[in-house]
Amino acid sequence: MNWIRGRKAIGIAVAGAATAVSIAMPVTANAMNGHAPHPAVQQAPQPGPTDDPGFPTFVHMPADQAAHPDAKQEWWYTIGHIQSGGHKYGYEVMLSRRGITQISITDEKTGKYISENKMFKPDQFSASNRKLDVRMPNASLSGPIDNMHLKAQLPESRGTLDLTLKAVGPTLYNNGTGLFPFLDDTSYYYSLPNVQTSGTLTLDGSAKHVTGTSWLDRQWGDWNWDTLHKWTWMAIRLDNGQTVNLWDMSDDKGEKHWATVLSPNGKQRVVSVDPLAPQARNFVTSPTTGQHYAGKWTVSIPSMNTKLTVTAKPALQEIQANMPFTPGINEADSSVSGTYQGRPVTGQAYVEQFGHWK
Repeated sequence: MNWIRGRKAIGIAVAGAATAVSIAMPVTANAMNGHAPHPAVQQAPQPGPTDDPGFPTFVHMPADQAAHPDAKQEWWYTIGHIQSGGHKYGYEVMLSRRGITQISITDEKTGKYISENKMFKPDQFSASNRKLDVRMPNASLSGPIDNMHLKAQLPESRGTLDLTLKAVGPTLYNNGTGLFPFLDDTSYYYSLPNVQTSGTLTLDGSAKHVTGTSWLDRQWGDWNWDTLHKWTWMAIRLDNGQTVNLWDMSDDKGEKHWATVLSPNGKQRVVSVDPLAPQARNFVTSPTTGQHYAGKWTVSIPSMNTKLTVTAKPALQEIQANMPFTPGINEADSSVSGTYQGRPVTGQAYVEQFGHWK
């Protein structure tokens, strides 16, 4: 079933604990099929601090794990931190319904990083609109939400990933609803931030049993890439059980910086975040694309008395994208330390950067 069809426009007034903010969230078939977005979306202000009293959600689980053929843009984006013994790795496997894969792996001990971007012809891949079943020549993701199977060939023919993914705990609905204004249109978006992971990593001829935790992102819609200037996106998982989906995005209409915070009990908050760029540091320049990327950030959420330091190791973990809107994307396995609501905390993250951030 295609859940995009038949949804009705609705405006939602969200009252923040510290600030009252009105966020209009239309859910229309036209908005997702190349027509002009609803006027309320075009004028929607940046989200402010909001304690979730029970947001309505505009995605349907697990049905929206399947593909949405009417959406122009769509992907299944899995990142994770896995280990074998004391050896730790970060990995990414992104599958796009347009036939693009991005695969990378980072050795956290040595800092070695390999990545690969590939694009396939329509007759080389498939994505079911009935269930989660996405198959590319070099990667696949399928199965029910509590028993997904992820397979991928590692870049440079270095080996394979063969993982079982079991989503546990609540779903994170970006913006609290799973729908928000995005690049002159709208985007459906949710995350499974706590996915228990086990399986086999075969690297350079050595097969290792690995365990860890992954994060699965789902996003689809009809936005306009031409309006994008740059963004930094973060998937943050803290050791106190809190998860944070953070955006700092600049487009033709200016800069937006906000996050959705999910607690283990399912409570969600939509909060303002201080701009990342003024305190970003450890900059590197890609020798192949010339893109500038930060390697360290301060994430400040004043309404929650939270300040986190996010550090990419190594700073440069670029995938050569070869796409019209960007020559490269930095997809950085990262660590987190700082304070959450005034208390010490540590964690793990992945940080994605488009464009020049210096």
